Amino acid sequence: MQFNVEVKNMQAFRDALAKSALVTTGVLQQAILNVGSILKTNTVPPNVPYKTGQLVETFFEHVEGLTVVWGPTVNYAAAVEFGTKPHVILPKNKKALYWAGAKHPVKRINHPGSAPNPYMERIITASQPEIDATFEEALQAIIKQITP
Repeated sequence: MQFNVEVKNMQAFRDALAKSALVTTGVLQQAILNVGSILKTNTVPPNVPYKTGQLVETFFEHVEGLTVVWGPTVNYAAAVEFGTKPHVILPKNKKALYWAGAKHPVKRINHPGSAPNPYMERIITASQPEIDATFEEALQAIIKQITP
């Protein structure tokens, strides 16, 4: 034995669901692209340490689907973000180390380590309110487009 229940406006509901996937993806993709711009706006001193400018200049953005990757490419970026433990610095290409201002060349340096400088956290903290607003706008746009 079988009983059928008919739902009023079921076709309109199915049409709205089919439309929502297309609308949602497009709106969310645009919001993700906006996140990259927001992060870029906040990737400036004093959020990012600036000595030579190399760290801040190497930030890149990569968007894939609904994911955005934002970060620097210089090899010392993690050492700045997380700090370093005490370590020994040895010459790579010569027999000794020398720099402007040194009294004489040395065979090694006992570096005391460096404190963490969480610039990524500062970038995200500065960006968060605008990112939240961007996604709230995206949600409202989706709701407006899929409701009859």
